[in-house]
Amino acid sequence: WTDHTFNAWWGCVKVSPGCHHCYAETLSKRFGNNIWGPAKTTSRRTFGPKHWAEPFKWDAEAAQAGQRKRVFCASMADVFENHPMLNAERAKLWVMIEATPNLDWLLLTKRPENIMRMTPDAWASGLPANVWVGTSVEDQQRADERIPELLRVPSRVRFLSCEPLLGPIDLDHYLID
Repeated sequence: WTDHTFNAWWGCVKVSPGCHHCYAETLSKRFGNNIWGPAKTTSRRTFGPKHWAEPFKWDAEAAQAGQRKRVFCASMADVFENHPMLNAERAKLWVMIEATPNLDWLLLTKRPENIMRMTPDAWASGLPANVWVGTSVEDQQRADERIPELLRVPSRVRFLSCEPLLGPIDLDHYLID
């Protein structure tokens, strides 16, 4: 389902029951990072130029092979978390996404209500074709809260992640013929 994973930063704050046993928090703590919690008390781990250069290499390889590659963005964070130190990192991410047209960027969030507010104004009428947006829905309540928000995003591809699946989810009334 993905060819690469890119994390513009590490860290987040829990927002729902699907976050209770977060693998990313566990992994970051194993590496000695204290980056999980509210913005008032917790920073995020960011990365330097060498890390940010990797997607450009993947893009060039994809172009040379004549194949699109998928990049899961933010396995260790949420791109649409509202944290003040992330605004500059997000701005760099949007520029990089636009500059890597051979990569499909899979942006998964538990905060779909923030997508349009946090993406560039130029994306208001439609996200770039290489941006796929998704939301995590771990139970019916989160599906009913998040899916309508996701459907408002003008994206060529939208997707759901139903994990951790904490209860049954009925998606029938969201399916479009």
